[in-house]
Amino acid sequence: MSLLPDRMKTVKVAVPKEYSRNLHRFLTLEENLDIIDIQKKPFEINSFEHGSKIKDFSETFSKVVETFEIGDKISKKKLISIDDREIGVVLKEVDRISKEVIVKLSQIADRIKLAEQELEKNKSAIEIAQNLIPFGFSFEDLDDERPYFTILVGHIGAKRVPRFKWNLDAITDGNYVLKESSSDGKNSFIAIGFLERYQEEINRLLVAYGFEKSSVPERISGSPDKVVKRSSDKIVALETKIVELKEEADILISDHGGEILGYSEQLQIELNYLKISNMIRETKKKTSFWAWIPTKKISSVEKGLMKATEDQALIEFTEPVFEESEFPTKTSVPKFAGIYDGLVNAYGTPGYNEYNSALLIQLFFPIMFGIMFADVGHGLLFALLGVYGLTLKNKELNKDSFKGEIQGYFKGGAMLMIVSGIVAMFFGVLFGSYFGVTHHAAAYVPKPLWFSPEGHDFHNGASPVILMLEFSLVIGMIHMTIGYVMRFINNIKHKHFLEAFGITFMWTIFHWSLFILVFTFGTNFMTWFDPSNSGTFDLALFSIGGEAIQFFTIPSALLFFVLTFVLPIVIMSISLIIHGMKHGSVLDGIAELIEMLLSTLSNTVSYARIFAMNAVHGALSHIFTLKDFTGGESMGFVNYIGVAIGALVILALEGLFSFIQTLRLQWVEFFSKLGYKGTGTLFQSMAIPRKYSKFAKLKY
Repeated sequence: MSLLPDRMKTVKVAVPKEYSRNLHRFLTLEENLDIIDIQKKPFEINSFEHGSKIKDFSETFSKVVETFEIGDKISKKKLISIDDREIGVVLKEVDRISKEVIVKLSQIADRIKLAEQELEKNKSAIEIAQNLIPFGFSFEDLDDERPYFTILVGHIGAKRVPRFKWNLDAITDGNYVLKESSSDGKNSFIAIGFLERYQEEINRLLVAYGFEKSSVPERISGSPDKVVKRSSDKIVALETKIVELKEEADILISDHGGEILGYSEQLQIELNYLKISNMIRETKKKTSFWAWIPTKKISSVEKGLMKATEDQALIEFTEPVFEESEFPTKTSVPKFAGIYDGLVNAYGTPGYNEYNSALLIQLFFPIMFGIMFADVGHGLLFALLGVYGLTLKNKELNKDSFKGEIQGYFKGGAMLMIVSGIVAMFFGVLFGSYFGVTHHAAAYVPKPLWFSPEGHDFHNGASPVILMLEFSLVIGMIHMTIGYVMRFINNIKHKHFLEAFGITFMWTIFHWSLFILVFTFGTNFMTWFDPSNSGTFDLALFSIGGEAIQFFTIPSALLFFVLTFVLPIVIMSISLIIHGMKHGSVLDGIAELIEMLLSTLSNTVSYARIFAMNAVHGALSHIFTLKDFTGGESMGFVNYIGVAIGALVILALEGLFSFIQTLRLQWVEFFSKLGYKGTGTLFQSMAIPRKYSKFAKLKY
């Protein structure tokens, strides 16, 4: 595991034509090859011999799998063995399954859909009929072809009805009929009757007032009472029919579900084969391609290629002849840390020689989130949501539904939530918060091991508010300093010595000087210019025996200010001007200096959002304990009900806000100090993992 992305080489592979199928299979399994599309031909699936047939079969199988949620219904994922030596063999089996099962399931799906449409139609008819009963209308009265008098029924906002009547009266000179049947408090069901000559003006009025016309289903006639009875009987019959159709489908799925999933997956792989064919070069005698490969994977990939082609492949590994900007980026992080890699790539893929920030975010993200969300109970619930996400690991989710989308977040961020929740529990113990209840609110709750941000007790002579603010800024300084150090190392590595010592190193000194001056001499800047003013740099956070640790003494505020604050700015100015002259613009260097100085102050203050979110967490927790409402020193039943409700609100609301704020500190404050650009190209293999199928071994 390296801080830099995997080092790359290029590989050229040529195999005899008869091994093309083996090569395609290998490329669909190998995650460490990124094919270089030298020809850049547009992908037209119909140009391939079996392209249209594969596409049609794939869409049909996928539709059936999605419609009947077959992936969730097949509990035992027994891998289906598929003989994929030739596309003809695969298509023959696909055609058999299609005729025997897929066609039947598609027909059942169509029948279910028609029944559900008929069901909705009858439900709509009942709703309209029930609202027409008080009016004394029949469905014939709603005929759109009535020549002289028009009747419309539908919904309108309940609060708009009186004003709507007033406008309707003005338009028709009182020549209208309007009856209101029912209201749910928000919308009213109304029937309007008017002469045909007012149609155009009334249509505009209806649009202006948001009138939703009830669509009367076709072939509905008779009195409302008879329609309700007739439609109710039909609904019972339709619901029974739908249940029977679904049971018929479940029997087919139980017998053939594994085959459907396996060959649906194989069809996706066949489509991938065609995409690969479009990127590689094929002649009458051989198949060849170029690809990127991580240096550390050369041996394993070479063995795999030789095995797949029975030692007939010609393989050549070379140093890349491309520009560095064309090198793909492949980061190596443990699987449990994949979510952090995703957070970095969401900002921008690291360049080939940029540090892999995911490894650093893996450390700081949970810490910052844990401080913001510090509470033993709430942290435990957050971690349990992550555990729930782990249970979804092998499940197919419906991403088109709201539920599936939310589950997708839990599934993808499971490890992040577990680790962040555990860290929140740790800081909850330090701060003495358990489901928002502190020792101050209930004596049986353990006292904080460090201090309580919501308490009133001073710690080393400082209030909890000051301590929390100090803690937030210290975390920020450590976080940004790591960014400075890595930026400095990167400058040295690329022999940018002026940037390393004249800019990055001086920037670090200037930043720490600003922090030390504020916490030693305060924010009264005039005291910084007094040569006789001395002080000791210490923080109330850190103490021994109840006394704050005195890190060092500054004998002269002015001397310290000049040497560590002014001098670094001067050196940075000169360095940036020289850097600007080398690149043709002195003004750009000056502008960059101003931006750096301003961002230093704003970025430092930005870490106060850790303190702010922790304060919000404490305030929300206190509100939901209802102590201000019930009074008294002890917690009662009502208080615990409030705590339970508060836990759910805090988990959903503040959990999201804390995540966003923590992510912002990584993307903005840390990345700016690291010099992260995120303009790289992501390494993309053609590998597709098999979940439902396995292939037979090839023999020649």
